[in-house]
Amino acid sequence: MTVEISVLGDIQTRIDGRAVDLGHGRRQSVFVGLLADVNRTVPVDRLIDRVWGHVPPDGARSSLYSYVSRLRTALSAAGDDAAVGRRPGGYVLSLSRDALDTVDLYRFRRLAARARDAPTEHASLPLLEEALALWRADAFGTLDGPWVNEFRESLRLERLRAELDRNELLLRQGRQAERLGDLLSLARAHPLDERLIGQLMLALYREGRAAQALEHYDRIRGALSDGLGADPGAELRDLHLKILNTDPALDAPSPATALSAVRSSSAVEPPPVPLPSQLPAPPPLLAGRGRELAALDTAPEAEAAPVTVVSGIGGIGKTSLALRWAHDNLDRFPDGQLYVNLHGFSPSTSATQPESAIHDFLIALGVDNKAIPTSTEAKIGLYRSLLAGKRMLILLDNARDAGQVRPLIPGSPSCVVLVTSRDRLSGLVATEGARSVGLGPLTPAEARRLLAARIGEHRVAAEPEALESIITGCDRFPLALVVAAARAAGSPHLPLAELASELREAETRLDALDTGDLGTSLRGVLEASHRALPGAAARLLDLLSLLPGQNIGLTAVAALAGHGPARTRTLLRTLESAHLVQQPVPGRYELHDLVRLYGRERAEGDLPEEERREALRSLVDFYVHTTTLANSALNPHEVPSSLAGGPSDGHPLAPGMANDTEALEWFTTEWSWLPAVVRLASDLGLNRQVWRLCWDCNSYVRRRGRVEDFIELRRVGLDSTAGLTGPDALTMRAMAHRGLASALLLAGRPGEEALDHLTSSLKGFEETGDLLNQAHTLQTFVLMAILTGDEKGVEAAERSLELYRSAGQSMWVSGALNNLGWFLARFGRYERARECCLEALEAARALGYRVGEAASLDSLGYISTRSGRHTEAVEHYRQALQVHRALKDAFEEANTLSGIAEAHHALGETEAARGAWLRALDLYRTQHRTEQVRETEERLRASS
Repeated sequence: MTVEISVLGDIQTRIDGRAVDLGHGRRQSVFVGLLADVNRTVPVDRLIDRVWGHVPPDGARSSLYSYVSRLRTALSAAGDDAAVGRRPGGYVLSLSRDALDTVDLYRFRRLAARARDAPTEHASLPLLEEALALWRADAFGTLDGPWVNEFRESLRLERLRAELDRNELLLRQGRQAERLGDLLSLARAHPLDERLIGQLMLALYREGRAAQALEHYDRIRGALSDGLGADPGAELRDLHLKILNTDPALDAPSPATALSAVRSSSAVEPPPVPLPSQLPAPPPLLAGRGRELAALDTAPEAEAAPVTVVSGIGGIGKTSLALRWAHDNLDRFPDGQLYVNLHGFSPSTSATQPESAIHDFLIALGVDNKAIPTSTEAKIGLYRSLLAGKRMLILLDNARDAGQVRPLIPGSPSCVVLVTSRDRLSGLVATEGARSVGLGPLTPAEARRLLAARIGEHRVAAEPEALESIITGCDRFPLALVVAAARAAGSPHLPLAELASELREAETRLDALDTGDLGTSLRGVLEASHRALPGAAARLLDLLSLLPGQNIGLTAVAALAGHGPARTRTLLRTLESAHLVQQPVPGRYELHDLVRLYGRERAEGDLPEEERREALRSLVDFYVHTTTLANSALNPHEVPSSLAGGPSDGHPLAPGMANDTEALEWFTTEWSWLPAVVRLASDLGLNRQVWRLCWDCNSYVRRRGRVEDFIELRRVGLDSTAGLTGPDALTMRAMAHRGLASALLLAGRPGEEALDHLTSSLKGFEETGDLLNQAHTLQTFVLMAILTGDEKGVEAAERSLELYRSAGQSMWVSGALNNLGWFLARFGRYERARECCLEALEAARALGYRVGEAASLDSLGYISTRSGRHTEAVEHYRQALQVHRALKDAFEEANTLSGIAEAHHALGETEAARGAWLRALDLYRTQHRTEQVRETEERLRASS
């Protein structure tokens, strides 16, 4: 299938010699818009802009879809040689290599580039003649529109340059007469082009019209002076002086001389322009990065200019990786390598403009400075023409954004573009089909290898603990490790432990990694990244750096920032794109340690203390209210912290908790963060919030079965009450004493400490006259009496039951009855115990009190076991297990498994007993309940 496409004149397309109807002007504009970036995706918005301009009409997008569909149909006969396809984010006009060779625009560019690269004038001239012969008229015929007209103008300049190159060759041969008419016409169209006016002046002088030549000089000098306040360039002024002096050097060569010159130039070739080899030296050592190097090796090389973005935070080793790969693969790029530092995140140099980078690339490619077009579009067109068909590497280092990179991407699929940036450049990935290779910190082994190579294996081996501290203090950042290694290498007698000590302390870590040079200092590198952020994103990074923990959720970040979740997500995406924030799991965010240290410095310097405190308090309040909601959903019968903590309007971002499953999921997700929030509230002096957080976390912590965590949380809650004031301070202190006593008893520690806390609690509630809380505290006395075997505990049990009944607290009556039954069973009063527990079970089920139901069933199992009714005990325990598991109460599940194992053992069901003990043992170990682990292991040994 033969496809021919012509745009240097009216737009014409033929398939096997038959004309293809591309439709009306708008549809042809779509075709040209795709052809301009052939074999590359053109984003929908950009294509709309090319067709309709910056203010498209309503319905432009739907019209575009229709036009693309018609074009696809019109080209369908070409098969794979020419097709319009949909790509993520846009459309692409795909042309095979044979079809691309027939496009007159690209043929013109290739021929012009070959002419400029030709070794002799004899070889160059026919190539230029062939290239210019492709032009039938102005490009794109009568097609009109802002973008089309701009593109047309850039092509006119490319054509003009080729014409001037041809004129220069003909003038050297003394053939000025045949070009004089065209030169006059061109001068009228381009009156300020000094190269063109110079050629016209020389042709006129040689034809005996020196006066006219001088008139043209006066005309351009006046125009430049009036319009730009400048004089003609040195070359044109020199030509003017030579004409005035009738310099023989301007005379046309004789035909014989010209022919001799041509033959001479054919025989003696001028030295060729050296291939560009602009890569900086490779890094002396690249530790690890094998996976990333392999990813670069597999870069695609077909259908579109292969572009790969290597991204990562500053100091992570992007440039080192890119240079190492580039030097290892020089043989893939026989036509040379171009390199530019775009200074996108330079701490001391402004970002390089794409036009400036292209200008330097054109010089490196052998273009004379005077021949470089003035317009940006023309420069880009020339740059892509020169790279057409060449196998070159273009390394664009330290790019700021996609807009800085796009003009530097060649149109030829034979070139490879490698970009490094602190930003992910998602725009290039989405619209240009770029591949992304992200860099993170080194592995510990890679970090050790880097240090060993820099400071010597003997020093590394001599101080392994110090080495690990250095690696941790550097966060495994290559730049930080290199700086630390340089300090160690510069002081060979300095123990590594001393450097490790500096890196271990947060206050001195960044100072230890400061070289005094902005480009290599960690603080300077992070400063450049921070400066590049939008103001709101920079503020958020500073606030996140103040937090005492990691792994924080989106809604919590929104509470910290004072924004809604949608706005916060956008800001976090900005920080994530800059590799300053990462998501270890979806929806959870954390900072690298070094970023956090730097951000904290910035926050303390940039944000007023009151603003910092208000943001942190908002975060604490969010967790206080959300924890209260979650605790209420998890255990609706628990005394809420708000009972003592005072009324609250809640927090606007606190999520609702529909049921205990959602509450449990929230606690499980947030548990790694909640202790940090408690510390933060304590540091801020928010004692009431500390108390509330500790109180409302207790149900979850107890269910997890981590008794030491449970005790520690209760201690923190009690400590916070020392700074409380107000009418409810005594109540909160008494509740905290009781809570700590309960935790100690659950851990099996019914000693003096637990008794002291219970006594203090009861005394506090007696002072306030709080009968309900007196009853709660008496219930904890009952638990202590059960553990110590003190029969006098029955008095506390009966007194608390009386108080609950008088207060009309049915749910607490159920719990008190169950505890009384358990207590009575401990002392052999089984019938009365069973009656109490059955009454408790009935009340709990009537109330929907699942925790009470499980506790009553477990008590009935215990009573049945103690009274020899083992089959009945197994059934009670089995039902209790079902409820515990539904509640995800691992602590009580372990206890009930131990009870059912005893019942099975008593029935002679050894395997069932061992299975239950083994499951209980696993839970006890997870919960670090050492005494229960020891007892269960003994039972298992005895039963084997």
